[in-house]
Amino acid sequence: MKRIWNSLRLAFSMYSIIPARQTEKTKENMRYLLCFVPWVGAVMAFLIAQWRIVHPYLLDYELLRSVVCVMIPLLLSGGAHMDGFFRTVDALCSHQPRKGKLDILQDSHSGYFAIITCVSYFLLIVGLWSEMPIDGWPVVVFGFILSRSLYGLSILWLPHTRESKCSLYVPDDGRGKLAGTAVLALYTVLCVFFMLRMNLSVGLGCLAGAAIAFLYYCWVAFRHFGGITEDIASFFVQVCEILVPLMALLVYRMPTDLSAF
Repeated sequence: MKRIWNSLRLAFSMYSIIPARQTEKTKENMRYLLCFVPWVGAVMAFLIAQWRIVHPYLLDYELLRSVVCVMIPLLLSGGAHMDGFFRTVDALCSHQPRKGKLDILQDSHSGYFAIITCVSYFLLIVGLWSEMPIDGWPVVVFGFILSRSLYGLSILWLPHTRESKCSLYVPDDGRGKLAGTAVLALYTVLCVFFMLRMNLSVGLGCLAGAAIAFLYYCWVAFRHFGGITEDIASFFVQVCEILVPLMALLVYRMPTDLSAF
């Protein structure tokens, strides 16, 4: 029980700004950490769902509404995944050999490509949320949980690079690994169930976005780096969180009356 409690505290202290008592980052304390990372996504989903209810009484313009939707996950996570996303983009845009790209992942400095991507990313995500119909929000917010569940599953099962520290998150014994897999798989199944139950067509669009993001993540990891690192896994989270609302919006914009064509 103590290991579970320590893993919970570490998950919130490492992946969010939610106050949590500091715990030593040992292999034992991090045994079940990945099981609690989706809980951070659940807090984000809850806050955005509440903002959906409150904002009509506070704001008259959609732009500010969407800015708040973007800032909630960014501020709550403390940019935990954004840092890895920018490093991975820097490495990919460098067009260096694999070793050079892996070296860039170890560099704490941000290059020009990361800055350009940062501006482009936030402009795009704000635009997507500003165009999102209000009834699509409850479906899209499950993407914050789904992305982090797939993040955990990938760290548990996909091959790591030699430079990767992802092995710290993976229990040494098969029992612990299977327990983590079962929990994360349960989160994934629940996300799929609720997304489809709330709105079948939008849910399918969101799941398609998550699937595309995961396939692209695998291609980037193995084609350019020879495996995954924590930064590349974080890259997936951010890509997933932009493709999920994008695909949902595409579903909303699809013509329902094809006779016009």
